[in-house]
Amino acid sequence: MAGAGPPVPTCLLLGAAGGGKSLLARRLRHIRRGRGGAGGTGLSAEEGAAELGKPPATLPTVGTNLTDLRLPRKVTVRELGGCMGPIWPSYYGECSAVLFVVDAANPTQLSSSCVQLLSVLSAAQLTSVPVLVLFNKIDLPCYMSLVEMKSLFRMQDIVSCATQPVTMLETSARDGTGLADVLQWLRATLGDPR
Repeated sequence: MAGAGPPVPTCLLLGAAGGGKSLLARRLRHIRRGRGGAGGTGLSAEEGAAELGKPPATLPTVGTNLTDLRLPRKVTVRELGGCMGPIWPSYYGECSAVLFVVDAANPTQLSSSCVQLLSVLSAAQLTSVPVLVLFNKIDLPCYMSLVEMKSLFRMQDIVSCATQPVTMLETSARDGTGLADVLQWLRATLGDPR
């Protein structure tokens, strides 16, 4: 089809239920719309994150949510509910990148999150797909630091065995910490059609 342009890349947003995926997607969209991104007031992503305001209420995702971001290229973020873990692989074929969210303030969920991450990294369809692991909810007083999370997940071993590039960040979808870095990673990974 003439003039259709390159296909819109899709980034999967995965992680256990309650990790903050829905709020993360909303905050990223908010930063890119109007306040901290293209087509807005010209604020940087950092300034946009600083002006997020009170977090909106979210409900657990049952099914999938789609969020479009302009980085400046359009990128679709497909959030898959944590309860959908068994059928995540049916979405891997159309995936250009993965954001994997871990609740850094919920120690009871760490082992299941680690198993899910290992499953994602070992999937045949994702062997060359870049992965950004987000240790989220660092605004809570009981969160585990990046050093602790790397140790508990044995991230050095995971990264050394992974076939795809794996990056890690600490974030808070609630207060905006690290979200500018997430957008920068998405921009560098998917945002340039060349």
